[in-house]
This record gives sequence, structure tokens and C-alpha cells, in this order.
Amino acid sequence: MPRKDCSHIVFIDETGFMLEPLRRRTWAPRGKTPVVEVTSPHERISVIGAMTIERHSGRFGFQFHLLANNANFNGRSVAAFVKILRQRLRGRITLIWDECRIHWAWPAKKLLHEYPSIAVEPLPPYAPELNPVDFVWSYVKWSRLANYCPLDLSELRKTITAEMTLVAKQPELLQSLFLGTGLGLDENDSVNGG
Repeated sequence: MPRKDCSHIVFIDETGFMLEPLRRRTWAPRGKTPVVEVTSPHERISVIGAMTIERHSGRFGFQFHLLANNANFNGRSVAAFVKILRQRLRGRITLIWDECRIHWAWPAKKLLHEYPSIAVEPLPPYAPELNPVDFVWSYVKWSRLANYCPLDLSELRKTITAEMTLVAKQPELLQSLFLGTGLGLDENDSVNGG
């Protein structure tokens, strides 16, 4: 049986980054509205992310994966990501995610059946504010990449990868984003409402 210090709490969520920038306020000369031309505003890169919390130490981590250009996540791709997480984290995992259909599709159910060391706890319906990965997306999109207008998906992919890697290297930031949910860790190292 895995030791207590090998177990993790893992929050998972998916998002998309589009070529069209998230507009924020900007400066321009009076009477000259800034114009940003976007060739393919609906092209996107889908990203899945996992905030991990090591139960024994309380250490925060972040794992992510980007799909091919303009691809959407499905049960198979979500299950593949969870399988990679299981290999990287080792030990027992308590997986917390929303009730999105792809999380409960057959490939994900099959994977969870094959690995009983992964327990799943669904988030309440319509409660994205309880998933700290949503706070990661907001931080990157609205703070780091606001008004960012890449030339193409290749540039966007490089930027997303760099930003996600930067987030993953900052456990204090991850802890802060987790605390933004209002959740806490009790003395038994399980997530509870704050």
C-alpha cells in the first residue's frame, strides 16, 4: 500500500486559447482607436491542466497538456492525460473535476475502473469558482496574455507552453490561486470548504 506522503489531491480542468486576443483597456493617442487585425480569430489550442497537492507535504504542482491545433478534448484525450498524471505522481490520487460529459465518458470510466488508486470527487454543478485550475486559466488569460495577439497558432502554442511552464515553477502562486477558491486543507489533508 502506498505511503500517505505519496498521495495527491488533483484538480483538473480544460480551456481553449484563441488567436483573437482577450481585450483589455489599452492606451492610444486621443481619437485614434487601436486596431488589431486577426486573420483567423476562431482558431484555437485546447489545454488541459491539473493542479496537484501532495497530501503529506502540502506541496503544490501543476501539469498540463496541449492538444493539436483546433482539436477538442474528449473522453479518450482526458483519460490519456489522467493516465500520464498517474504515472508521474505515483500513489493514491483523489481527482476532483466538474460534471462535464467528457469526464464521465467511457474511456475515463474504463481508466478509473483499471486504476482503483484513483478516487473521483465531482465538483458541485455550476461551481467553477471551486476549481483552482479555473483560477490558473484566468491568471494566464486576463493577466499575463491580455491584449496578446499572436501571428499564428505556432506562436500561440509557444507562448502558452512558456506561460504554463512558468506557472508550474511557482508553487507559491499555485497555493495563492488555490486559496482563491475559499477551499482549505483540513488536518486529514482533504479538501474542505473554507
